[in-house]
Amino acid sequence: MSAPSYDVDFYSDDFIREPWPHYAAMRELGPLVWLPRHGNYALTRYQEVADCLRDPETFCSGRGVAADKTACDLMQGNSIASDGARHSAIRSAMAAPLLPGALEEVRPLIDALAEDLIERLTEQGHFDVMADLASHLPLTVVRDLVGLPDFGKENMLRWGGAAFDLLGVQNPRGREALRIFLEQREFISKHAKRSDLKEGSWTRRIHELVDDGALSADLAPFCIRDYINPSLDTTISATGQLIWQLSKNPEEWKNLREWPDLLTNAVNEAVRLGSPIRSFSRHATRDVPIGDHTIEHGARVMVLYASANRDERVFDEPDTFRVTRNPKRHLGFGSGIHMCVGMHLAQLEMVALLKAMLPRVERIYAGEPAVALNNTIYAFASLPARFERRATTVAPNPDRAKPQHNRSQLIQAHVVERCEIGDGIISLALAADGDSGLPTWTPGAHIDLHIRSGLVRQYSLTGRVAEKTYRIAV
Repeated sequence: MSAPSYDVDFYSDDFIREPWPHYAAMRELGPLVWLPRHGNYALTRYQEVADCLRDPETFCSGRGVAADKTACDLMQGNSIASDGARHSAIRSAMAAPLLPGALEEVRPLIDALAEDLIERLTEQGHFDVMADLASHLPLTVVRDLVGLPDFGKENMLRWGGAAFDLLGVQNPRGREALRIFLEQREFISKHAKRSDLKEGSWTRRIHELVDDGALSADLAPFCIRDYINPSLDTTISATGQLIWQLSKNPEEWKNLREWPDLLTNAVNEAVRLGSPIRSFSRHATRDVPIGDHTIEHGARVMVLYASANRDERVFDEPDTFRVTRNPKRHLGFGSGIHMCVGMHLAQLEMVALLKAMLPRVERIYAGEPAVALNNTIYAFASLPARFERRATTVAPNPDRAKPQHNRSQLIQAHVVERCEIGDGIISLALAADGDSGLPTWTPGAHIDLHIRSGLVRQYSLTGRVAEKTYRIAV
């Protein structure tokens, strides 16, 4: 049976400006729809999107993740558009400075810059969230961490936006993006040699890995490009969404002021609602049944993160911003082996801004946002706002009940079975120590493994093995 058709241009200006009714209509049609304007299938619902992201053998990235063949062919080979050993080599080379433990080195700088920024904006009165707040930490900190020489550093935001436009289709935005992408590629080939890059930077480290024999030289440009392209736009987008949602939901801002342990929840809720990456694609390596339909071997499948993150089958009142919502069920950072390598840095930056706002900001006022027109990134181009300063520091009210939210539960467990189920993916079966047992869970639940002090890794619970044993994919 053919998948239901949804005849719309996913990359039109109108769709980009107001995508949410389209996503709801597609979800209503089913978990799989056919987009005739693009010749692609699209996965619309949470469970099918999550299953796809966690099955790289069936849904491969190595043939490209754009929505048409031209861009897929052009942008093959980087981290998000590779599989197997190549993907593992690039990911391993890039990940070290972005792990939570390594980011502790830059936390004091990020916190200090956030304090200065929020103090200045609170005094300033009116400002634009996107230009004056959301872009400040990425442009101040991240560009220096990447470590490009001046021309590259100043063009990172433009290059990143073009790369995301190119990951759509060859509409006018995509065609213009190609010119900018080729400019970036030429710059990297000529001006991203080891001697050009800032000492101690992420890109300089890539060359050092090549020198040490830990990374193949032909992969170095792809690693450098991957540090440049996604490091700014996604965080800026999510930060704009966060401020806008808090302005529209003052009670949620009040909850954060009284219970700061919900800050990370708020960040993840903004990422869920805003879903900076609207869609990447995959290619089916075999015939794949989805409900009553089949994705044919070789077909391109658009993975609609933004639709999955508002799936009413998974999220109660999915269009509502709630800081008490389970903070780890969304797919805004992806899932599986291609999960966003910079997610911890993005969360660190956004939490730092909220921490700086807590003692200073009584109320957030924002106008209507103007949506930026980009083929892949959903973001605001501008968002006028004003912070109302708190008159004095207000102590939390001990008589006010804390909102109920999904609390984490600490369990002691040991590994009873370990097996390799895919490239770089290990399956562990855990059994609880003592009589406490392991908790029940719902689809989309996660477990955090505390490796050592300061290092926590998050994994998806994928299946129950026995009465007191659970399996996770690592």
